[in-house]
Amino acid sequence: MIDRVVNFDETKFQQRYSVKPGIDVELDALKRQYDGMNSLLTEVANSVTQDLPTWARRHIKSCIFLPQLGFLTVVEQDSQQMDGGFDLECTNDGQWKKSFVDNEKAYYKNRHMTDLDNQYGDIYSQISDREVEVMQKLAVDIIAQENTLLAAATICGEFDALLALAIGATKYGWNAPQMTTENIIDIKGGRHPLQELLAPSFIPNDCLIGDDNTTPGRRVQALVLTGPNQSGKSVYIKQVAAIVYLAHIGSYVPADKAVIGTVDKILTRISSRESVSSTGSTFALDLKQVSHAMKYATSRSLIILDEFGNGTTADDGVGMFTAMLDYFLSSAAQSPKVLAATHFYEIFANGYLNHHSQLALAHMEVRIDTNAVDAEDKVIYLFKLVEGYSSTSLGSQCARISGIPEIITDRAEVIGELLSRNKDLTYNWSKGIDEEADFNHVYQEIEEFLNLEPSI
Repeated sequence: MIDRVVNFDETKFQQRYSVKPGIDVELDALKRQYDGMNSLLTEVANSVTQDLPTWARRHIKSCIFLPQLGFLTVVEQDSQQMDGGFDLECTNDGQWKKSFVDNEKAYYKNRHMTDLDNQYGDIYSQISDREVEVMQKLAVDIIAQENTLLAAATICGEFDALLALAIGATKYGWNAPQMTTENIIDIKGGRHPLQELLAPSFIPNDCLIGDDNTTPGRRVQALVLTGPNQSGKSVYIKQVAAIVYLAHIGSYVPADKAVIGTVDKILTRISSRESVSSTGSTFALDLKQVSHAMKYATSRSLIILDEFGNGTTADDGVGMFTAMLDYFLSSAAQSPKVLAATHFYEIFANGYLNHHSQLALAHMEVRIDTNAVDAEDKVIYLFKLVEGYSSTSLGSQCARISGIPEIITDRAEVIGELLSRNKDLTYNWSKGIDEEADFNHVYQEIEEFLNLEPSI
Protein backbone atom coordinates (compact mmCIF):
# COMPACT_ATOMS: atom_id res chain seq x y z
CA MET A 1 0.00 0.00 0.00
CA ILE A 2 2.72 2.48 0.96
CA ASP A 3 4.98 1.51 -1.93
CA ARG A 4 2.08 1.93 -4.36
CA VAL A 5 1.44 5.52 -3.22
CA VAL A 6 4.79 7.03 -2.19
CA ASN A 7 7.48 7.95 -4.73
CA PHE A 8 10.50 7.35 -2.51
CA ASP A 9 13.14 8.58 -4.98
CA GLU A 10 11.32 11.88 -5.52
CA THR A 11 10.63 12.17 -1.79
CA LYS A 12 14.35 11.90 -1.05
CA PHE A 13 15.22 14.42 -3.78
CA GLN A 14 12.63 17.04 -2.78
CA GLN A 15 12.94 16.44 0.98
CA ARG A 16 9.15 16.15 1.26
CA TYR A 17 6.53 13.52 0.53
CA SER A 18 5.91 12.91 -3.16
CA VAL A 19 3.01 10.85 -4.55
CA LYS A 20 3.26 8.57 -7.56
CA PRO A 21 1.20 9.28 -10.72
CA GLY A 22 -2.20 7.64 -11.05
CA ILE A 23 -3.14 7.89 -7.37
CA ASP A 24 -5.07 11.20 -7.38
CA VAL A 25 -6.64 12.76 -10.49
CA GLU A 26 -6.51 16.35 -9.19
CA LEU A 27 -2.87 15.98 -8.16
CA ASP A 28 -1.92 14.56 -11.55
CA ALA A 29 -3.58 17.53 -13.30
CA LEU A 30 -1.70 20.03 -11.14
CA LYS A 31 1.60 18.29 -11.81
CA ARG A 32 0.97 18.29 -15.57
CA GLN A 33 0.35 22.04 -15.43
CA TYR A 34 3.49 22.55 -13.38
CA ASP A 35 5.60 20.36 -15.70
CA GLY A 36 4.36 22.34 -18.72
CA MET A 37 5.20 25.66 -17.10
CA ASN A 38 8.44 26.19 -19.06
CA SER A 39 6.75 26.29 -22.46
CA LEU A 40 3.95 28.47 -21.07
CA LEU A 41 6.41 30.97 -19.61
CA THR A 42 8.30 31.15 -22.89
CA GLU A 43 5.08 32.10 -24.68
CA VAL A 44 4.20 34.67 -22.02
CA ALA A 45 7.67 36.23 -22.21
CA ASN A 46 7.19 36.70 -25.94
CA SER A 47 3.82 38.37 -25.29
CA VAL A 48 5.38 40.70 -22.70
CA THR A 49 8.10 41.83 -25.11
CA GLN A 50 5.55 42.47 -27.86
CA ASP A 51 3.79 45.01 -25.63
CA LEU A 52 7.02 46.94 -25.07
CA PRO A 53 8.78 49.46 -27.29
CA THR A 54 11.49 47.99 -29.50
CA TRP A 55 14.28 49.69 -27.56
CA ALA A 56 13.04 48.10 -24.27
CA ARG A 57 12.59 44.53 -25.45
CA ARG A 58 16.28 43.64 -25.16
CA HIS A 59 16.12 44.19 -21.38
CA ILE A 60 13.50 41.43 -20.84
CA LYS A 61 15.35 38.21 -19.92
CA SER A 62 12.51 35.76 -19.17
CA CYS A 63 9.41 34.98 -17.17
CA ILE A 64 9.61 32.61 -14.19
CA PHE A 65 7.48 31.07 -11.47
CA LEU A 66 8.59 31.10 -7.81
CA PRO A 67 6.64 29.35 -5.03
CA GLN A 68 4.90 31.79 -2.69
CA LEU A 69 5.74 34.73 -5.02
CA GLY A 70 3.99 33.55 -8.16
CA PHE A 71 4.81 34.61 -11.75
CA LEU A 72 7.48 37.28 -12.33
CA THR A 73 9.17 39.00 -15.27
CA VAL A 74 12.98 39.13 -15.11
CA VAL A 75 14.49 42.41 -16.29
CA GLU A 76 18.17 43.15 -16.81
CA GLN A 77 19.33 45.53 -14.05
CA ASP A 78 21.12 48.80 -14.86
CA SER A 79 24.32 48.60 -12.82
CA GLN A 80 24.66 52.41 -12.71
CA GLN A 81 21.10 53.48 -11.97
CA MET A 82 20.21 50.28 -10.05
CA ASP A 83 16.85 50.39 -11.79
CA GLY A 84 15.24 48.68 -14.73
CA GLY A 85 17.20 48.95 -17.95
CA PHE A 86 14.45 51.13 -19.39
CA ASP A 87 12.04 53.83 -18.25
CA LEU A 88 8.94 51.93 -17.12
CA GLU A 89 6.87 55.12 -17.28
CA CYS A 90 7.27 55.02 -21.06
CA THR A 91 5.77 51.54 -21.50
CA ASN A 92 2.21 50.88 -22.58
CA ASP A 93 1.91 47.69 -20.51
CA GLY A 94 0.27 49.20 -17.48
CA GLN A 95 1.90 49.37 -14.04
CA TRP A 96 5.15 47.46 -13.36
CA LYS A 97 5.93 46.75 -9.71
CA LYS A 98 9.40 45.67 -8.64
CA SER A 99 9.29 42.66 -6.26
CA PHE A 100 13.03 42.26 -5.50
CA VAL A 101 16.51 42.51 -7.02
CA ASP A 102 19.06 39.71 -7.17
CA ASN A 103 22.32 39.20 -9.11
CA GLU A 104 21.88 42.27 -11.33
CA LYS A 105 18.36 41.23 -12.24
CA ALA A 106 15.09 42.87 -11.23
CA TYR A 107 11.92 40.82 -10.79
CA TYR A 108 8.65 42.56 -11.66
CA LYS A 109 4.93 42.06 -11.43
CA ASN A 110 2.93 43.35 -14.39
CA ARG A 111 -0.41 42.80 -16.07
CA HIS A 112 0.64 39.53 -17.70
CA MET A 113 2.04 38.14 -14.45
CA THR A 114 -1.08 39.12 -12.52
CA ASP A 115 -3.26 37.35 -15.08
CA LEU A 116 -1.19 34.17 -14.66
CA ASP A 117 -1.44 34.42 -10.87
CA ASN A 118 -5.20 34.70 -11.13
CA GLN A 119 -5.41 31.81 -13.59
CA TYR A 120 -3.03 29.31 -11.98
CA GLY A 121 -2.48 30.61 -8.45
CA ASP A 122 0.45 29.24 -6.40
CA ILE A 123 0.45 25.92 -8.21
CA TYR A 124 3.50 24.58 -6.35
CA SER A 125 1.83 25.11 -2.97
CA GLN A 126 -1.34 23.53 -4.35
CA ILE A 127 0.65 20.43 -5.30
CA SER A 128 2.28 20.27 -1.85
CA ASP A 129 -1.05 20.70 -0.05
CA ARG A 130 -2.71 18.05 -2.19
CA GLU A 131 0.12 15.58 -1.55
CA VAL A 132 -0.25 16.16 2.19
CA GLU A 133 -3.95 15.32 1.88
CA VAL A 134 -3.13 12.12 -0.02
CA MET A 135 -0.57 11.11 2.63
CA GLN A 136 -3.05 11.78 5.42
CA LYS A 137 -5.59 9.54 3.70
CA LEU A 138 -2.90 6.88 3.33
CA ALA A 139 -2.16 7.10 7.06
CA VAL A 140 -5.86 6.67 7.86
CA ASP A 141 -6.06 3.62 5.58
CA ILE A 142 -2.99 2.09 7.25
CA ILE A 143 -4.31 2.69 10.77
CA ALA A 144 -7.56 0.99 9.77
CA GLN A 145 -5.48 -2.15 9.10
CA GLU A 146 -3.58 -1.87 12.40
CA ASN A 147 -4.58 -5.24 13.83
CA THR A 148 -3.81 -7.06 10.59
CA LEU A 149 -0.42 -5.35 10.24
CA LEU A 150 0.55 -6.05 13.86
CA ALA A 151 -0.41 -9.70 13.48
CA ALA A 152 1.64 -9.93 10.30
CA ALA A 153 4.61 -8.22 11.97
CA THR A 154 4.42 -10.66 14.88
CA ILE A 155 4.39 -13.65 12.56
CA CYS A 156 7.27 -12.23 10.52
CA GLY A 157 9.23 -11.54 13.71
CA GLU A 158 8.77 -15.09 14.96
CA PHE A 159 9.69 -16.50 11.57
CA ASP A 160 12.78 -14.28 11.42
CA ALA A 161 13.87 -15.43 14.90
CA LEU A 162 13.35 -19.11 14.07
CA LEU A 163 15.21 -18.70 10.79
CA ALA A 164 18.12 -17.01 12.59
CA LEU A 165 18.27 -19.83 15.15
CA ALA A 166 18.22 -22.44 12.38
CA ILE A 167 20.98 -20.69 10.43
CA GLY A 168 23.07 -20.30 13.61
CA ALA A 169 22.62 -23.96 14.56
CA THR A 170 23.77 -25.09 11.13
CA LYS A 171 26.66 -22.64 10.93
CA TYR A 172 28.08 -23.20 14.41
CA GLY A 173 27.42 -26.91 14.88
CA TRP A 174 24.67 -26.82 17.50
CA ASN A 175 22.64 -29.91 18.37
CA ALA A 176 19.03 -30.57 19.32
CA PRO A 177 18.52 -30.82 23.10
CA GLN A 178 16.36 -33.47 24.71
CA MET A 179 13.66 -31.88 26.85
CA THR A 180 12.39 -33.92 29.80
CA THR A 181 10.07 -33.59 32.77
CA GLU A 182 12.85 -34.83 35.06
CA ASN A 183 14.48 -32.17 37.21
CA ILE A 184 17.91 -32.36 35.64
CA ILE A 185 20.45 -30.41 33.60
CA ASP A 186 22.87 -32.78 31.88
CA ILE A 187 25.15 -31.10 29.33
CA LYS A 188 27.99 -32.80 27.48
CA GLY A 189 30.55 -30.65 25.70
CA GLY A 190 28.77 -27.37 26.38
CA ARG A 191 30.06 -24.14 24.88
CA HIS A 192 29.32 -20.46 25.34
CA PRO A 193 27.44 -19.31 22.19
CA LEU A 194 29.22 -15.94 22.02
CA GLN A 195 32.58 -16.56 23.67
CA GLU A 196 33.46 -19.36 21.26
CA LEU A 197 33.07 -16.91 18.37
CA LEU A 198 35.60 -14.50 19.91
CA ALA A 199 38.25 -16.97 21.09
CA PRO A 200 40.65 -18.68 18.66
CA SER A 201 39.82 -21.97 20.41
CA PHE A 202 37.18 -22.86 22.98
CA ILE A 203 37.34 -25.69 25.54
CA PRO A 204 33.92 -27.34 26.02
CA ASN A 205 32.82 -28.49 29.49
CA ASP A 206 30.15 -30.76 30.95
CA CYS A 207 27.51 -29.95 33.56
CA LEU A 208 25.31 -32.24 35.64
CA ILE A 209 22.87 -30.77 38.17
CA GLY A 210 19.70 -32.30 39.52
CA ASP A 211 18.58 -35.93 39.66
CA ASP A 212 21.31 -38.30 38.46
CA ASN A 213 19.73 -41.60 37.44
CA THR A 214 23.10 -43.15 36.64
CA THR A 215 24.23 -42.93 40.28
CA PRO A 216 21.51 -44.01 42.76
CA GLY A 217 21.18 -41.60 45.67
CA ARG A 218 23.33 -38.96 43.99
CA ARG A 219 21.53 -35.64 43.60
CA VAL A 220 23.61 -32.52 43.02
CA GLN A 221 21.60 -29.35 43.62
CA ALA A 222 24.44 -26.83 43.86
CA LEU A 223 27.75 -26.62 42.01
CA VAL A 224 30.24 -24.08 43.38
CA LEU A 225 33.19 -23.09 41.19
CA THR A 226 36.50 -21.72 42.40
CA GLY A 227 39.72 -20.94 40.61
CA PRO A 228 42.00 -18.07 39.64
CA ASN A 229 40.80 -14.87 38.06
CA GLN A 230 40.26 -15.08 34.30
CA SER A 231 40.16 -18.88 34.42
CA GLY A 232 36.67 -19.13 32.90
CA LYS A 233 34.34 -19.46 35.90
CA SER A 234 31.93 -16.73 34.81
CA VAL A 235 31.88 -17.97 31.22
CA TYR A 236 31.02 -21.49 32.42
CA ILE A 237 28.03 -20.58 34.59
CA LYS A 238 26.71 -18.19 31.93
CA GLN A 239 27.01 -20.81 29.20
CA VAL A 240 24.94 -23.26 31.24
CA ALA A 241 22.23 -20.62 31.68
CA ALA A 242 22.36 -19.77 27.95
CA ILE A 243 22.02 -23.43 26.93
CA VAL A 244 19.04 -23.92 29.26
CA TYR A 245 17.38 -20.78 27.90
CA LEU A 246 17.98 -21.70 24.25
CA ALA A 247 16.53 -25.15 24.83
CA HIS A 248 13.35 -23.65 26.29
CA ILE A 249 12.72 -21.38 23.29
CA GLY A 250 12.95 -24.31 20.89
CA SER A 251 16.48 -23.72 19.66
CA TYR A 252 19.35 -26.09 19.10
CA VAL A 253 22.10 -25.60 21.68
CA PRO A 254 25.91 -25.23 21.59
CA ALA A 255 26.66 -28.65 23.08
CA ASP A 256 27.45 -32.17 21.94
CA LYS A 257 24.47 -33.45 23.92
CA ALA A 258 22.02 -31.86 26.33
CA VAL A 259 19.22 -33.27 28.45
CA ILE A 260 17.31 -30.33 29.89
CA GLY A 261 14.52 -30.64 32.44
CA THR A 262 11.86 -27.97 32.30
CA VAL A 263 12.88 -24.82 34.19
CA ASP A 264 10.34 -22.24 35.36
CA LYS A 265 12.81 -19.42 36.10
CA ILE A 266 16.44 -18.46 35.57
CA LEU A 267 17.34 -16.15 38.47
CA THR A 268 20.73 -14.44 38.35
CA ARG A 269 23.14 -12.39 40.39
CA ILE A 270 25.72 -11.81 37.68
CA SER A 271 26.44 -8.09 37.51
CA SER A 272 25.07 -5.01 39.23
CA ARG A 273 24.58 -1.99 37.01
CA GLU A 274 25.79 1.05 38.88
CA SER A 275 24.24 4.41 38.06
CA VAL A 276 24.17 7.90 39.56
CA SER A 277 20.39 7.60 39.54
CA SER A 278 20.37 4.47 41.73
CA THR A 279 20.13 4.99 45.49
CA GLY A 280 21.67 1.73 46.70
CA SER A 281 25.27 0.57 46.94
CA THR A 282 26.65 -2.26 44.82
CA PHE A 283 26.22 -4.73 47.67
CA ALA A 284 22.68 -3.48 48.29
CA LEU A 285 21.81 -4.12 44.65
CA ASP A 286 23.34 -7.59 44.93
CA LEU A 287 21.24 -8.31 48.00
CA LYS A 288 18.07 -7.23 46.20
CA GLN A 289 18.78 -9.65 43.37
CA VAL A 290 19.51 -12.52 45.78
CA SER A 291 16.44 -11.66 47.86
CA HIS A 292 14.33 -11.86 44.71
CA ALA A 293 15.83 -15.27 43.91
CA MET A 294 15.19 -16.59 47.42
CA LYS A 295 11.61 -15.36 47.33
CA TYR A 296 10.57 -16.77 43.97
CA ALA A 297 12.83 -19.82 43.44
CA THR A 298 11.28 -23.28 43.24
CA SER A 299 12.71 -26.75 42.73
CA ARG A 300 12.40 -26.09 39.00
CA SER A 301 14.41 -22.85 39.09
CA LEU A 302 18.03 -22.30 38.06
CA ILE A 303 19.99 -19.76 40.11
CA ILE A 304 23.23 -18.25 38.75
CA LEU A 305 25.52 -16.48 41.26
CA ASP A 306 28.74 -14.82 40.14
CA GLU A 307 31.03 -13.47 42.87
CA PHE A 308 28.22 -12.68 45.30
CA GLY A 309 29.47 -10.93 48.46
CA ASN A 310 32.40 -9.03 46.93
CA GLY A 311 30.77 -5.66 47.56
CA THR A 312 31.28 -5.73 51.34
CA THR A 313 33.94 -6.79 53.85
CA ALA A 314 35.46 -10.23 53.42
CA ASP A 315 33.93 -11.56 56.65
CA ASP A 316 30.44 -10.30 55.83
CA GLY A 317 30.69 -11.53 52.25
CA VAL A 318 31.78 -15.01 53.31
CA GLY A 319 29.03 -15.16 55.90
CA MET A 320 26.28 -14.06 53.52
CA PHE A 321 27.40 -16.39 50.74
CA THR A 322 27.70 -19.41 53.06
CA ALA A 323 24.35 -18.77 54.74
CA MET A 324 22.67 -18.37 51.36
CA LEU A 325 24.05 -21.69 50.08
CA ASP A 326 22.98 -23.37 53.30
CA TYR A 327 19.48 -21.95 52.87
CA PHE A 328 19.10 -23.22 49.32
CA LEU A 329 20.53 -26.65 50.14
CA SER A 330 18.30 -26.99 53.21
CA SER A 331 15.07 -26.35 51.32
CA ALA A 332 14.54 -30.10 50.82
CA ALA A 333 12.13 -30.78 47.97
CA GLN A 334 12.00 -27.08 47.06
CA SER A 335 15.77 -26.77 46.62
CA PRO A 336 16.56 -24.95 43.36
CA LYS A 337 19.48 -25.79 41.13
CA VAL A 338 22.38 -23.44 41.92
CA LEU A 339 25.50 -22.57 39.93
CA ALA A 340 27.89 -20.26 41.79
CA ALA A 341 31.39 -18.88 41.25
CA THR A 342 33.37 -17.51 44.20
CA HIS A 343 36.79 -16.68 45.64
CA PHE A 344 35.69 -17.38 49.23
CA TYR A 345 37.86 -20.48 49.73
CA GLU A 346 37.57 -20.37 53.53
CA ILE A 347 34.00 -21.63 53.20
CA PHE A 348 35.29 -25.07 52.32
CA ALA A 349 38.34 -25.02 54.59
CA ASN A 350 36.26 -24.99 57.79
CA GLY A 351 33.90 -27.71 56.55
CA TYR A 352 30.74 -25.77 57.39
CA LEU A 353 28.88 -27.10 54.34
CA ASN A 354 30.28 -30.64 54.37
CA HIS A 355 27.01 -32.09 55.66
CA HIS A 356 25.23 -31.15 52.45
CA SER A 357 25.58 -34.13 50.13
CA GLN A 358 23.85 -32.18 47.34
CA LEU A 359 26.79 -29.74 47.16
CA ALA A 360 29.49 -30.33 44.53
CA LEU A 361 32.77 -28.43 44.28
CA ALA A 362 34.75 -27.83 41.13
CA HIS A 363 37.37 -25.45 39.79
CA MET A 364 38.79 -24.29 36.48
CA GLU A 365 42.18 -25.90 35.97
CA VAL A 366 45.37 -23.87 35.55
CA ARG A 367 49.07 -24.70 35.48
CA ILE A 368 51.97 -22.66 36.79
CA ASP A 369 55.18 -22.55 34.78
CA THR A 370 57.85 -21.52 37.28
CA ASN A 371 60.52 -21.42 34.56
CA ALA A 372 58.71 -18.83 32.45
CA VAL A 373 60.35 -15.41 32.26
CA ASP A 374 57.37 -13.28 31.25
CA ALA A 375 54.42 -12.89 33.62
CA GLU A 376 52.03 -13.72 30.77
CA ASP A 377 53.60 -17.16 30.39
CA LYS A 378 53.71 -18.18 34.05
CA VAL A 379 49.98 -18.89 34.34
CA ILE A 380 48.60 -21.34 31.77
CA TYR A 381 44.81 -21.33 31.70
CA LEU A 382 43.39 -24.70 30.64
CA PHE A 383 39.71 -23.61 30.96
CA LYS A 384 38.80 -27.18 31.96
CA LEU A 385 36.32 -27.98 34.72
CA VAL A 386 37.72 -30.47 37.26
CA GLU A 387 36.41 -31.74 40.59
CA GLY A 388 37.45 -30.21 43.91
CA TYR A 389 38.07 -26.63 44.92
CA SER A 390 41.07 -24.39 44.30
CA SER A 391 42.60 -22.54 47.23
CA THR A 392 44.26 -19.70 45.33
CA SER A 393 43.11 -16.95 43.02
CA LEU A 394 46.58 -16.09 41.65
CA GLY A 395 45.60 -12.46 41.97
CA SER A 396 49.16 -11.14 41.83
CA GLN A 397 49.89 -13.14 38.67
CA CYS A 398 46.76 -11.76 37.03
CA ALA A 399 47.79 -8.27 38.11
CA ARG A 400 51.20 -8.70 36.46
CA ILE A 401 49.54 -9.89 33.25
CA SER A 402 47.31 -6.80 33.36
CA GLY A 403 50.36 -4.52 33.57
CA ILE A 404 50.55 -3.73 37.31
CA PRO A 405 54.21 -2.98 38.24
CA GLU A 406 56.05 -5.84 39.94
CA ILE A 407 57.01 -3.66 42.90
CA ILE A 408 53.31 -3.54 43.76
CA THR A 409 52.51 -7.19 43.03
CA ASP A 410 55.55 -8.41 44.98
CA ARG A 411 54.57 -6.34 47.99
CA ALA A 412 50.98 -7.58 47.64
CA GLU A 413 52.19 -11.18 47.83
CA VAL A 414 54.14 -10.41 51.01
CA ILE A 415 51.13 -8.75 52.63
CA GLY A 416 48.86 -11.60 51.58
CA GLU A 417 51.24 -14.14 53.08
CA LEU A 418 51.40 -12.22 56.36
CA LEU A 419 47.63 -11.97 56.56
CA SER A 420 47.18 -15.69 55.85
CA ARG A 421 49.46 -16.49 58.83
CA ASN A 422 47.85 -13.88 61.12
CA LYS A 423 51.13 -12.00 61.44
CA ASP A 424 51.43 -8.44 62.74
CA LEU A 425 51.09 -6.50 59.53
CA THR A 426 52.13 -3.16 61.04
CA TYR A 427 55.37 -4.53 62.51
CA ASN A 428 56.40 -6.46 59.45
CA TRP A 429 55.45 -3.62 57.13
CA SER A 430 57.56 -1.10 59.04
CA LYS A 431 60.36 -3.64 59.28
CA GLY A 432 60.33 -4.09 55.54
CA ILE A 433 60.42 -0.33 55.03
CA ASP A 434 63.37 0.04 57.45
CA GLU A 435 65.29 -2.74 55.71
CA GLU A 436 64.69 -1.12 52.35
CA ALA A 437 65.83 2.26 53.69
CA ASP A 438 69.02 0.69 55.12
CA PHE A 439 69.72 -1.01 51.80
CA ASN A 440 69.26 2.24 49.88
CA HIS A 441 71.58 4.05 52.30
CA VAL A 442 74.34 1.44 51.95
CA TYR A 443 73.94 1.38 48.18
CA GLN A 444 74.31 5.16 48.03
CA GLU A 445 77.51 5.07 50.14
CA ILE A 446 79.05 2.39 47.90
CA GLU A 447 78.19 4.40 44.80
CA GLU A 448 79.78 7.55 46.27
CA PHE A 449 82.92 5.57 47.19
CA LEU A 450 83.30 4.20 43.66
CA ASN A 451 83.00 7.70 42.23
CA LEU A 452 85.82 9.09 44.37
CA GLU A 453 88.91 10.24 42.47
CA PRO A 454 92.30 9.13 43.90
CA SER A 455 94.27 12.05 45.40
CA ILE A 456 97.68 10.40 44.92
